[in-house]
Amino acid sequence: MATPEKHVTPPPPNPFGPTAQYPFLPAKSEYGGPDLEYSVRFGGPKIYDLLGTLPLEPYGILSWAVLDREEEIFESDDIPDEHKVMHALWARWITLNRRLFVAHFFNGTKLFVDQYWKMIRRAAGWEALRYWLLMLMANRFLTGREVAETLRRYENWCSED
Repeated sequence: MATPEKHVTPPPPNPFGPTAQYPFLPAKSEYGGPDLEYSVRFGGPKIYDLLGTLPLEPYGILSWAVLDREEEIFESDDIPDEHKVMHALWARWITLNRRLFVAHFFNGTKLFVDQYWKMIRRAAGWEALRYWLLMLMANRFLTGREVAETLRRYENWCSED
């Protein structure tokens, strides 16, 4: 007697996680950077490979420093890949916008979300953004109300798309 075939259904997507699904690549840039066709990482593509679709032109001759810093972030095995994406996005943003952030933490955080909301949704998700904002709150850069407002701002960006 033949055994019936088992159909395994994939787990439902996490509504608070990133929208990108494995294998992540090929990926088209939404920011005017290069399109990526494949990953050269051992073990295949990772979600943080999507950061390669962001342009490096704004960093000029410091673009190597941005890539070097990101590779250091990606080497850590202790944190989830979505959190690595948030860390790398923040590192990119703060490199060019440190003075804006120091002048007014909340306005700077809103500018960060406004600039990178598509990449946050695609490669990190709401949960990772919340974690990052809570970390800023724990370090006294934001208040609880400002964290909530920033998350609402992100949700508004996502609902408009």
